[in-house]
Amino acid sequence: MTNKKNKTSLYQAVADEQIGDAMLKVNTPAPADAPAKREVRTKTLKAIPASYFDAHQALRDSNRTVLDFSSYIMEALREKFERDGAL
Repeated sequence: MTNKKNKTSLYQAVADEQIGDAMLKVNTPAPADAPAKREVRTKTLKAIPASYFDAHQALRDSNRTVLDFSSYIMEALREKFERDGAL
């Protein structure tokens, strides 16, 4: 434990500038010049036939997919883009 004499001598050393201006210095990161570029965009589909939801649920019920509907759409888009040579 620190006793009163040690605290007094520590404060006196700081006052006499034997230790320096601060015992602890905090390094703050430099601010970024530009904000990070977004790699995704949100999109709302206007209308999806109810039969697509039913077909997807049938696949889930038969354990032929574990993906939720949004992930299933993303996977289908990726496959189509690869097939068409866009990716």
